[in-house]
Amino acid sequence: MAKQQNKPQPKAEKKVEPKKEFNLTPLLSEALSKKLFFGFAIALFLLMVSVSHQYGISGDENFHRMYGHDVVNFYTSFGKDKTAASNVGPDSLMVYYGGFYDGTAAVLSKALPSVNEWDVRHAWNSMFGWFAMFCAALVAVEIAGWQAGLITLILMAFSPRFFGESMNNPKDITMAAGYMITYVFILKFLKQLPKPTLNTAIGLGLSIGMAMGIRIGGLLLIPYLFLFYGLAMWGLLGFGELFNFSKFKENVWPSFKFVLIASALGYFISLLFWPYGLVSPFSHPMEALNVAQKFPVQIKILFEGAHISSTEVPWHYIPKWLLISTPLFGLIGLVLSFGLFNFMKRENKLLLLGFLYFTIVFPLGYVIYKKSVLYDTMRHFFFVYPSIIILTGLAFSYFINLLQKNMKYAAVAVLLVFIALPARFMFANHPNEYVYFNEIVGGIKGAFSNYETDYYMNSVKQCADWMHEHENLKRTDGRRTTIYTNAVGPVGFYFKVDSAKVAPVGYASYRQRSEKDADYEIMYCRFVDCELLRNQCFPPEQSVHTVYADGVPLSCVIRKDDKSDYLASEAIKKNDFETALRLLEPYCAKYPKNDFALMNLGLAYLQTAQTDPSRVQKGMNALNTCLSLNKENPNAIYYLSIAYEMTGNKTQAQYLRSLIGQ
Repeated sequence: MAKQQNKPQPKAEKKVEPKKEFNLTPLLSEALSKKLFFGFAIALFLLMVSVSHQYGISGDENFHRMYGHDVVNFYTSFGKDKTAASNVGPDSLMVYYGGFYDGTAAVLSKALPSVNEWDVRHAWNSMFGWFAMFCAALVAVEIAGWQAGLITLILMAFSPRFFGESMNNPKDITMAAGYMITYVFILKFLKQLPKPTLNTAIGLGLSIGMAMGIRIGGLLLIPYLFLFYGLAMWGLLGFGELFNFSKFKENVWPSFKFVLIASALGYFISLLFWPYGLVSPFSHPMEALNVAQKFPVQIKILFEGAHISSTEVPWHYIPKWLLISTPLFGLIGLVLSFGLFNFMKRENKLLLLGFLYFTIVFPLGYVIYKKSVLYDTMRHFFFVYPSIIILTGLAFSYFINLLQKNMKYAAVAVLLVFIALPARFMFANHPNEYVYFNEIVGGIKGAFSNYETDYYMNSVKQCADWMHEHENLKRTDGRRTTIYTNAVGPVGFYFKVDSAKVAPVGYASYRQRSEKDADYEIMYCRFVDCELLRNQCFPPEQSVHTVYADGVPLSCVIRKDDKSDYLASEAIKKNDFETALRLLEPYCAKYPKNDFALMNLGLAYLQTAQTDPSRVQKGMNALNTCLSLNKENPNAIYYLSIAYEMTGNKTQAQYLRSLIGQ
């Protein structure tokens, strides 16, 4: 019997575990999400337009209004009226802005002469704000479908600052709208590669033209397009084929020609709405870009509890503002969005996700690197904010889809709680939504006296409306009522219809309010010394009406029934210090938080001390009280140094003068 050979047994095949797939089940079907999306969008549009007239004239609006009419005059005169193309006038910087928004607003106001021009402008502005929200949501749709778009649209609508400034910010909201529609077409273009359509390229060019036709910052969209086109083609062809110039015509040119078409179309279309750019199509846009990078505006801004110059903001100015003024759902969603990488990689959409991160990181990094002049909170970065919310919408939609059915509803409930936080603020403080701060900084109460609140004068309209409703502005002595304000542009327009009984509105800073012969004063909180804000010296004690947001004063109406502070100021100018003393002693006893009156009281005591030496101490007491309210009052410090000299304490006098650089 032959020896049986042992045959080698085949090795058992190693069991290969199948790759774990993402088990994603949308909470809402695409069809239902789409219906809800457009239903909510229509309702939001009608709401925004209908409430737009309730918002005030913002600090920059009149310059834009005048510029808009100059733009129209430029075209209707066939270029003979060159006001819109000349960098002279009340605001010579306006020529560096495109005329698309302002020109169309002027055309609409002329077409609707029976409607208040500001109401027309605000309705038009609100449409741009809505369009920015709508297009931001469409970006989410392009990446992840209608459910993600619906969530994004809802989150944009409940973004208080963006919603509020959609009504009267003609610079930043309008450019954000241009950016968002361009993002939609950039994503469409990238998704269509390597064979994009001519229609998409034309849409892309028109959207770039719209953004640039509002502000020169829209020019950045062209390098955005080139960069992500290059990255997309690198992913499709590989490095070798992409840079194989012998195959350029075959591999690259069919799509690259559309990049060139879109870029050229966008650039030259923008010039059609921009007189200054049109008269010199190449040098003037570059000049405007250089000006935008180092905007020549130097103003005092309140940041982190101190007033600083806009030319000296710290590197973290914009990051800090985004941190404290973005609703918590945006900050949480931005963190959660980092969990999208694996999913987007599987869906071959990683480049689209990267595009959104780039649109946040690059602008922030660029202004930090360039040390750009920044002011007015985060408004210059409204074109960045939607990218944060788009990522948030994508993240929440993805994680809701990832959860089991019951947990989906729990996740939606949690999201609704986070939406309810800014929503409460918006409903409670309408129409001052834009002064919102999130819970990180303690809301607006925590931000008050540390950060700007109503920097754009929006609440001043409510003061003027209150006066029209509650005060009799017609005097019986034959003269017109006098009103002074630190928001002279808007207030002047609010009382223009009252010219028969109200004199032209005059300007007075908050510090100057006791130097004006005013019957009324309307003051808003910007540029008020932060020490006065902290010590509750705003609103002043003679205020008869105050506009609040969550208990924080934004602006006020002061009725000057007692003008002793003004009369004393006039007496001091005439060196009549005894009269000033007689007026100020009872006034300061009645209104002990008027730092200017206390300063003058201290000065009057010192100037009359020859007849009564005890007045030196009284003067020091008044000046110390003044400085306890506002330690940054330079005149009070100087007068106190004089008091110390009068008492023989020259060391303390010299120290005080050193504090004010003397």
